[in-house]
Amino acid sequence: MTLTRGNPSPRTMAFAVRPMEERDLLQCAEVERDAFPSLFPPTSFRRELKNKIARYMVATRVDQAGSRPAPRVREARAVAEDRPLINRLISRIRRQRESAWQVGQEFVAGFVGIWYMVDEAHVVAVGVRSEYRGKGIGELLLISAIEQAVKQDARLVTLEVRASNMVARNLYQKFGMTEKGVRKGYYTDNREDALIMSTGPVHASDFAQQFESLVRGHSQRWGRAERRIS
Repeated sequence: MTLTRGNPSPRTMAFAVRPMEERDLLQCAEVERDAFPSLFPPTSFRRELKNKIARYMVATRVDQAGSRPAPRVREARAVAEDRPLINRLISRIRRQRESAWQVGQEFVAGFVGIWYMVDEAHVVAVGVRSEYRGKGIGELLLISAIEQAVKQDARLVTLEVRASNMVARNLYQKFGMTEKGVRKGYYTDNREDALIMSTGPVHASDFAQQFESLVRGHSQRWGRAERRIS
């Protein structure tokens, strides 16, 4: 599905999904620091682009590609004058980087990573910038991951999620994932358990029908979105 870029209509989502490229590496690292501040070590996205079993996709803005929300930028400039010199310099560098994105790059709001192992598509991460959460982007990335898994002829989609992350757990359950097990002390920052969740066979007719219904519901709520999943 291809949509024209420009100002989004009520039926067009302001974000699109495409494969991650080398030009996205710095922004994806920034998204990861924002979404997973306690993650260590950080993901080497450059290495992941060369990983034969990995596929990464990014969600980018299509209405004002490369720009941050204007209110946040204005707020940063307003408070910068009251900060010490080093903070003002940091703010200036950030503004210069934002300007570079406005001129030459699409703005990355989130990413999803999938590893393909045997007959499973394992979602290793879904990350969205904090200021862009609640806009349907995480769900859009999950939709894209499942669509790609079907295209890659995977049998199941699996992932791990923090036991305490009820927002993510509810989203995954919405898309037909059920809990299959527990990895005790999986997360290194606080030794929290990870729940292993999995879909049923993604090529089964009942899963396909439910998935198509969820995709339509997402489009009705947030607008249609271009998804390039290959």
